[in-house]
Amino acid sequence: MSEKNSNINWFPGHMRKALNEVSDKLKYVDIVFETVDARIPISSRNPELDSLV
Repeated sequence: MSEKNSNINWFPGHMRKALNEVSDKLKYVDIVFETVDARIPISSRNPELDSLV
């Protein structure tokens, strides 16, 4: 029996679009708040935001 490997895209287009919009609007803001889930604060963070801010 052969196993079939498939690539799963964990970064869909709507996420890229949202990050692009955040990046464009950051020049208009003075402060950024990141809200995370208190039960899993490290896992619920988006590391892409760190590179934008």
